[in-house]
Amino acid sequence: MVVNYYRPVEVFFGEGALDRLGEVGRRFGFKALIVTGRESARRSGALEKALASLRSAGIQEYILFDEVVPNPTDRIVNRGAEIAVREKVDFIVGLGGGSALDVAKAVSIVSSNEGSAWDYVKYPEGPRLIPYYNRPVICIPTTAGTGSEVNRYSVITNEIRKEKLVISHSLNYPKVALVDPELTRTMDRKLTAVTGFDALTHALESLTNKAENFMAEEHSVRAIELIGKWLPVAFEEPENREARKWMSYASMLAGVAIDHMGVALIHAMEHPVSAHYPHVAHGVGLAVLAPYVTKFNLKGNPKKYALFARLMGYEEKPERAVDALLDLTERLRLPRTLKEIGVEEEKIERLTEDVYMLSRHSFAVNPVEPDLEDVRRLYEDAYHGRI
Repeated sequence: MVVNYYRPVEVFFGEGALDRLGEVGRRFGFKALIVTGRESARRSGALEKALASLRSAGIQEYILFDEVVPNPTDRIVNRGAEIAVREKVDFIVGLGGGSALDVAKAVSIVSSNEGSAWDYVKYPEGPRLIPYYNRPVICIPTTAGTGSEVNRYSVITNEIRKEKLVISHSLNYPKVALVDPELTRTMDRKLTAVTGFDALTHALESLTNKAENFMAEEHSVRAIELIGKWLPVAFEEPENREARKWMSYASMLAGVAIDHMGVALIHAMEHPVSAHYPHVAHGVGLAVLAPYVTKFNLKGNPKKYALFARLMGYEEKPERAVDALLDLTERLRLPRTLKEIGVEEEKIERLTEDVYMLSRHSFAVNPVEPDLEDVRRLYEDAYHGRI
């Protein structure tokens, strides 16, 4: 078997990595578009540190685009792209959680090619347009969850269609990632839990799905081991530097793993949930669905689920993987049912249809290939808490 391992992103990792922004930015020009959220980067001081680094390197021109929200939309990407084109920016800086990084990368694609953001999302049949150019992107994560700083994915939502899909292309990689664990110390416990569970699900699905890549699989294994050990510590001791360092590293490893091996049914079922209920954070939806989908999947890859259980500190048996997920959600005080997060039971039929229409390509790589009735039943189990 021939496997592929492609890593085009340069990474600076460690406390103080943010200070390299100006030095790195000068490689690409002297006018930056900074893509971030409305509050957190300002409140934490990360934005001011970023601007100071740019100024110290002689980069005085920058445009601040601070319209990013959780579960960002194609409209936000299109607005950012319009600004990038109008202002003729040389490079783009994504500063914030996974949403800010996803938007920064998508803005690069849309501002450098024809069409709008939704033309580049990947339906099962493929995207409407293929990009040919991009602007350089520097990603600076302030959370430890998506791994977007090292992969080719941008997840965006279409508010009108109630669809959540992914831009996935080799031009969507950032040029550089500045991973500074110090920036994650301002996350509160809830955000730590939500983003950490996102990273864990990336590692879990890349490890257990049918894609085979032993080189990338090592990243999944190490990420699970680190998250199992350090996520509870980061949650309970938000100022713990060691925990923040290893969670930032684990998130990055999991981001590399899904870049090569993808995700599976947990993500396929979550995306319609947060598309229809945008108040639901992606990591929360994953935390609710993961135990139910994992129980369904066990027979498809018992060896890998047993490994996951061991890496999480449990007996090396596949069924213990479900216990590991349930215990972690309880420890992190995350919800256990779709009903708890506001999903209406009558919406389950539409969610099921959306999984098929938008993510059926994930069925074939899932450990157990589901049909629509399986998906509907899993949603119902997750709604009622039937594990």
